[in-house]
Amino acid sequence: MLKAFCRKTTDIKARGKTDNFPYKKSQGTEFLCEVLLKNIENVRVKSLSFFVLVLFACISSLAAAETGPRPDAIVDWKSNKIYLRAEWVLNRRNAERATGDLRAEMRSVLITKLSAVVDTLWRRAAESSAEAAAPPVPDLASYWSGLKLNTFQVAENRVSATMEVTLRGQNSLLAHLPALAGKEDWRSDDTAVNVAYERRADMKEYDASETEPLLYSGLVVDARHLNFIPSLTTGIYTSSGKQLYGPVFLNRATLVKRGVAGFFTNEGQSDARQRAGNRPLKVPALDVARQGENALVISDEDAAKILAHDGSVKNLKRARVVILIAPDKLREKY
Repeated sequence: MLKAFCRKTTDIKARGKTDNFPYKKSQGTEFLCEVLLKNIENVRVKSLSFFVLVLFACISSLAAAETGPRPDAIVDWKSNKIYLRAEWVLNRRNAERATGDLRAEMRSVLITKLSAVVDTLWRRAAESSAEAAAPPVPDLASYWSGLKLNTFQVAENRVSATMEVTLRGQNSLLAHLPALAGKEDWRSDDTAVNVAYERRADMKEYDASETEPLLYSGLVVDARHLNFIPSLTTGIYTSSGKQLYGPVFLNRATLVKRGVAGFFTNEGQSDARQRAGNRPLKVPALDVARQGENALVISDEDAAKILAHDGSVKNLKRARVVILIAPDKLREKY
C-alpha cells in the first residue's frame, strides 16, 4: 500500500517551487505531517526515500506520545466497596523502568483518584446532614499510607493495577472518617443489643394484638422512583421536616460496622431481608430532601408507625434500614 501511495504521489504534477518547503522546525514532526497532508498537491516528490523518512517520523511521533496512567473508580453501594483500576500504555523510555517504580507510580495514581472520590462522598455526606455548614474534608494521609494494590500486572508495553477500599467495617473508610454518629450511651439500659441483633428468630418480635403498636424489625424505604443519590450519611425526614433517622441516631460502633443503611434494588434480596428483618415497615419515599438529593422524606403517618413501639425505635438505632434505589444508582462511576 505504501509503494502504491508513493507511486501515485510521484505522478502528481506539482506546481511552483518546492525547494522552500514550508516547514517550521520548532513545530516538530507533527507539524511536518500536517503540512505534508495539506500541501500534497504542491509538492514534487524527488525520491521514495523522502516519503519513507517522513512517514517514519510521523509514526515515531505518534508512538512517542503518551497520556500517562488512566484511572477510573466505581462506588458499589450494594457491596459497600470502592473499586479502582488504572491502565498505562508505556512508551519506550518508561518500558525500561524498574517494575518497582512502575508499581509505585500506579499506586500513587490510584490513591489520587481515591482521594477525589472520597472528597465527593464527604461533601455529599455533609449535604445530607443537619449541619448548616459543611465540615472541611478530613486528612486521611495515614489511612492512604496503609492501602496496597490488589493486583499489578506488566504485559509487554502495558501496565494495569487495581485497588479495593471497603466503605464500612473494620479498617474501612468509615472507620477513619471523623465521628458522624450520635452518642455512644443512647442505649444505657440495653447492654445486649448486639446479641439481640444477631439472634432474633426466637425473640417474639411481633405483637399480635390489634390494639397495641406493632414491633417492626426494621424500615424499608422505596426510593426507586426518585432521583435519590446514596450517601455515607443518608438521612430520613418526615413530611413536617423532622429528622427521623440518620447517623446522629447511631453510636459510632454501629455506624462503622453496618453503615447508615443498606442500598438494594429489590427488598427480596437475601442481604436486604437479613438487614431489615422478617417484618419491616415498608414505606414509599415522598421526595428527596436537601439540595444534594441524598436524604429522603416519608409521611408523618408512616413515621408515627415506626415510632409507636420502643422496640421499633431500637431497631432503627441498630441501623436496620434498607433503601431501595434504581439500578443505575447502585454503582457510581468516577
